[in-house]
Amino acid sequence: MFDMKLISVNLPESYLKVLEILVVDGKFPNRSEAIRVAIRDLIKTEYLIEESVNRNLAPSLIESEVENEIQENLLI
Repeated sequence: MFDMKLISVNLPESYLKVLEILVVDGKFPNRSEAIRVAIRDLIKTEYLIEESVNRNLAPSLIESEVENEIQENLLI
């Protein structure tokens, strides 16, 4: 299992309502997992943008490299 840390986050009520809809619809097993996926995707997207700017490359050229690095460093 992953080493998880508990954090507190304040969210608008509207975000919580949508999270609950996603869980009820079966898209995620719970709100925590939905939030983890959202944060993972944000990190991946932001990292891709930063790396492509720094390397002056199109994001598609480094996507597999970034995916591997994220999995090794953040998800495993």
